Amino acid sequence: MTLKLVFTSSDERDPAFNFLQDSLLKINGAFEYVTIEVHNDPNLVDYSNYEAALFFKYDEHAAYAKSKNPSLITGVIDPRAAQEQGFRDVDFIAVHDIVAKDYFSKFSCDILVHYIYPKVPEKLDCPIEKKQLVLGYHGNMIHMEAMVPRITQAIAVLGREIPLELWAMYNIEKRGQWQSPSHKNLGFSVKHIQYSSENYARYMAHVDIGLVPQLIPVRKNRLLRYLIGTLDHRYMEKSKDYLLRFKETTNIGRHLVFAQYKIPVVSDMSPAACALIEEGMDGFVAFHTQSWYRALQSLAVSSDLRDKMGKRLYEKYKKKYTHEKLNEELITLINKLAFKGEKYK
Repeated sequence: MTLKLVFTSSDERDPAFNFLQDSLLKINGAFEYVTIEVHNDPNLVDYSNYEAALFFKYDEHAAYAKSKNPSLITGVIDPRAAQEQGFRDVDFIAVHDIVAKDYFSKFSCDILVHYIYPKVPEKLDCPIEKKQLVLGYHGNMIHMEAMVPRITQAIAVLGREIPLELWAMYNIEKRGQWQSPSHKNLGFSVKHIQYSSENYARYMAHVDIGLVPQLIPVRKNRLLRYLIGTLDHRYMEKSKDYLLRFKETTNIGRHLVFAQYKIPVVSDMSPAACALIEEGMDGFVAFHTQSWYRALQSLAVSSDLRDKMGKRLYEKYKKKYTHEKLNEELITLINKLAFKGEKYK
């Protein structure tokens, strides 16, 4: 029996949908008895033609799909917490990281992690000459704003010791240019790069150290600590306790871009990053400004260390996180649900 899949969404403009589409289409030709098609309108899909349907983010079409094909296996990829009233007609959930796996485990016993990230193009010649150490960032401008001052101060201190600059790639055309403090106040220069697939290869592939800020700032406020604490300090609360705040969508996608180019990373101390990075072996995780400085300084002064860590991160990526390996896990789960554990044939 052939296992026929369909992946569909009404939000084809979302970058994550495009990343997933490119990843899932690798299923065709990789598995002898599995095929997948992509449709951009869930209402126009003839679900009777498929054994399983994957819905991007939203599950409101799952009931309709089940009504047309009661034996259909339905799954939601990359769900959001706002959907927590749904999932009644969903057989499995594929989430973007371990944080989401923990959150959505209350809705489904069949849940797997399917990391979402772009397969970057091969390294191209850099259009500008590198004259100093280059730190690289790619992603949402919000994370850049969250770097100030906790991470930017660490970069500024390092910049007084080693000539450096930050290359920041984000969607300038849509969001405008990051209104960072002036160069004099920031302490280092920033090259602003328009987000595009090609610019991964032209710019990000050439940075020396990848930066992955992931935390949302938490105000240092006595009232806040009082409100979240207990009057008798029954949990041994201290003023120096860590308060880490991060989005529900926090994941390792931005790490995996650097991994593909064998670039070592320094990342915020999120659960996602701590699960990926072996501290001091294939990268660093940090929270406080001084910790960020020490991690960056260790890599900045040693090209040999940067090379070793970058290669180790790449080897981990190849072993565990490629789209091909993620697709194998997805097919295994769908096969279990569709054929009760008997392999499709």
